[in-house]
Amino acid sequence: MVIKNTLILLAVSLCSLMISGCSGKNAPDEFMVLKNRPLSMPPDFHLTPDGPYTDLDEIVEPQEIAKRALFGES
Repeated sequence: MVIKNTLILLAVSLCSLMISGCSGKNAPDEFMVLKNRPLSMPPDFHLTPDGPYTDLDEIVEPQEIAKRALFGES
């Protein structure tokens, strides 16, 4: 009988704590979210800058690209 009363009291206490935790005044307002502009493609997407990676076009193997990235030209 004492164990049953203790379990009921514990269950009621936990439920009241969980319910009271939901009534906070500092909750974020889901309607105040900022709207971002939609993404768009840049006008010259096909252009790439010249640089040290232009010689990687002839390399097909990913292992060779990784070796050049780690150890430099060999």
